[in-house]
Amino acid sequence: MMTTGFISSLNLWNAPRTGIGRLQADLATATKEISTGRFADVGAALGGGVAGAFGLRGQSAVLAALTQSNTAASLRLNATQTALQEIQSAAEATLNELTALPADQRAAMAAESTRGRLAALAGTLNTSAGGQFVFGGTNSATAPLTPYEGIPASPAKTAVDGAFVNFFGFAPGDPAASGITPAEMKGFIDGMLTGQFTEVNWSGTWSEASSRTIDSRISLTETVTTSLSANAEPFRKLGMAYVIASGLGLTGLSQDAQAVAMGKVTDLLGEASRSLTTMRADLGRAQSQITEANARMAKQTALLTGQIRDLESVDPAEAKSRVDAITTQMQMSYGLTAQLRSLSLINFIS
Repeated sequence: MMTTGFISSLNLWNAPRTGIGRLQADLATATKEISTGRFADVGAALGGGVAGAFGLRGQSAVLAALTQSNTAASLRLNATQTALQEIQSAAEATLNELTALPADQRAAMAAESTRGRLAALAGTLNTSAGGQFVFGGTNSATAPLTPYEGIPASPAKTAVDGAFVNFFGFAPGDPAASGITPAEMKGFIDGMLTGQFTEVNWSGTWSEASSRTIDSRISLTETVTTSLSANAEPFRKLGMAYVIASGLGLTGLSQDAQAVAMGKVTDLLGEASRSLTTMRADLGRAQSQITEANARMAKQTALLTGQIRDLESVDPAEAKSRVDAITTQMQMSYGLTAQLRSLSLINFIS
């Protein structure tokens, strides 16, 4: 019995093409490895060793995230240092101006200069960097200080004026203020006025900052404080000094009462300036720690990168040889297919 065979020109044409899909996939893999320098399928290439590679990449990602967060912390610290320098320079300038004048001229000069410096203090404490208010503490999304002078009157000014009225029975600047004795002025400043500048009252009338500052993790093992709060004592002392000098109508007081008030102003300015120096030094240490941490993490990252490269990298020469071999195979397959397609019984029928 005769049977029909399956040998035909169609089968011959298709035979060289059966491996083309695999060759094209191999070519894409080899080409990708040449361009990336690493295995196209790390899991298949490393087998059980892939867990180690993923672990190294995880460590490298943590270091990269810490380095990026350190950049934001450094920006915040730089802005804070600049602002502190401005605040301290203004305080020292005021103190120098006052001490250079005769006692009977200090109140008039202070009333003029400190009003602007009180406004500047609020403006500087509202400094922002990277979309965050650097003196806001953990509440960095809100401007910390409300300007003292303004329309309508700020809560801080209302509170200070109210304390003055409650103590003396008349408002600041009233002609009756000329009768205030030095003892009465001292009692008011050390009592009701000082009470307005405690942290609790300052937070209630002056500031919306959080007293809690930001602690940043700067390396795998280190955490440092990278912000300040507008509620810190030096700022409250400066606010009190400027308010005494500009907001109590000192020029209408007797010389002895003025001397008491101005003595308190100079004491507060000196104390605040010394505290600001300490704050700047603390921030400087934090900046140095971040710089050192970044240097260490850069070395760790380089080491991890080398280890990852040793595990995942391909031999460029070997990958190039595979590409050349696969390309040659594909060209041969295409050529053979073209030759088979030219085979036809018609060409041999005479």
